[in-house]
Amino acid sequence: MGRRFLDTCSLLELANLSDINTADICLSSVTLQELENIKTSANKDSETKYRARVAVRALKDNPNVEIIVVNRDDYQCLEDKELEITNDNLIIASAYRYSQEHNITFYTEDLLCGFIAKNYFGLEVQSVKTDDKSDMYKGYKVIHGNTDVINKYMDNINFDDWSVNEYLIIENTDDDTSKEMRFDGEKFVNLKLPPSKFIKGKNSLQRCALDILMNPEITVAAVLGGYGSGKTFLAMQMALYNVQEKGNQSKILGVRETLGEGQSIGYLPGTKDEKVGNFFAPLAQSLNGGEFELEKLKMSGVLEVNVPYYMKGTTYNNTVIICDEAEDLSESQIRLIGTRLGENSKIYFAGDYKQSIVNKSQNNPLVKMCNEFKGKHNFACIYLGEDVRSETSKMFAELFEI
Repeated sequence: MGRRFLDTCSLLELANLSDINTADICLSSVTLQELENIKTSANKDSETKYRARVAVRALKDNPNVEIIVVNRDDYQCLEDKELEITNDNLIIASAYRYSQEHNITFYTEDLLCGFIAKNYFGLEVQSVKTDDKSDMYKGYKVIHGNTDVINKYMDNINFDDWSVNEYLIIENTDDDTSKEMRFDGEKFVNLKLPPSKFIKGKNSLQRCALDILMNPEITVAAVLGGYGSGKTFLAMQMALYNVQEKGNQSKILGVRETLGEGQSIGYLPGTKDEKVGNFFAPLAQSLNGGEFELEKLKMSGVLEVNVPYYMKGTTYNNTVIICDEAEDLSESQIRLIGTRLGENSKIYFAGDYKQSIVNKSQNNPLVKMCNEFKGKHNFACIYLGEDVRSETSKMFAELFEI
C-alpha cells in the first residue's frame, strides 16, 4: 500500500491527525513551516489557526511521520517545468522527488495544486475529504497561481466537479488581482452586482454573496460566516435593495429564534411585538439609521419581525425573509419557515454554526440544510470566513478558541 503525502491544506482538513495511521504519512518541510506561520498569522481565521495548532501537536506526538526536506533538486525541477517557485509548488516537487523511490498518493484540497501535481508531475491525486454530509458546503473554490497555470486549468476544467451556483475565485499571482465567477450548471458566468454607490463588497467572498442576493432565480440563499464577517449587513442591505430600489418584492420579514422553541418569550414584559423586537438589534445595526430607521421601516409596512413559533399557518407573498442567527434554528423550524414562502418570495439565511447556543457541530441543522440543497438551481451558499468589522474584533473572535 502506498504512502500518503499530505500538503498543508489537506493536513488542516484532518479533524485529528492522531486518529489515522500516521505510519504511512509523509510531509514536505515546507508544510511544517507553513503550519507554524498559520498559528500566529493575522490573515487567517481562528478555525484555521486552531487546526494548525492541532496538526502541529499531533505531528509532535507521532514520530513515525516522515518529513521530506526541500532541496536544490526541487527548485531545479520547478525551473525545468517553467513553474513558479512557490510554497505549493515546492511541496509538489518534493512529493514528486519522493515518488521516484516510493509509491505515494498526493493529497490536496487545493484545485490548482491538484491540477499541477497530476498534469505536470503525473502524481496520483486525492482529497482527504469524503462525501460525508457532515462536511459543511462553503459554496466556493479558490485557485491561486500565475496566468499560464490558471489558463491551463481553465482549459481543462471538469464541470462534473462543480455544483450549480458554486463560485470560483481566481487569485492571479502575476498582477495580484482576483476574479470571481459563478457556475450556472453549464459554464462559468461573471457576477452581477448592485451599484457600488448602494453597497460594495469588501472582498471576493462578499462580492459572491452580493451576487447570490442579487440573483432573482436564487430563492433560497445562505450567507454564512463568523463574527464580523458582514453576513447580516449584506442580507439586510440587499433585502432593502430588492424591495425599495428594484421593487422585486414588497416587504421584508425579519425572523429570529429567541430561546428554545420560541414560546419562552412569554415571560418578557410588553406586547408580542415589543417582546419580539428585543431580539432584532443586529438588523437595526445593519441600517444606516439604526433603531430609528428600523422603526420607520416597520411603521411604513416595509419591514416586519417575527419568531418561528408565531409563523404557523401564515403565507408570505412578495416577501424577502431574513433569518438572522439561523444557526440556532431547529430542523422543524427551518422547515416551518421555508414552507411559509408564497409567490415571488425568497429567503436569506444568515448564521454560523460555530456561534450556535444549541449545536456547534457540523451536524447543525443550518449546515445540513446547505448540504441537502447543494446543487439545486434556486439555492446558493457562501461562507464568509474573514472578520471585516475591525482588528480588535478579530482579536476577540479568536479568544478562548478550543
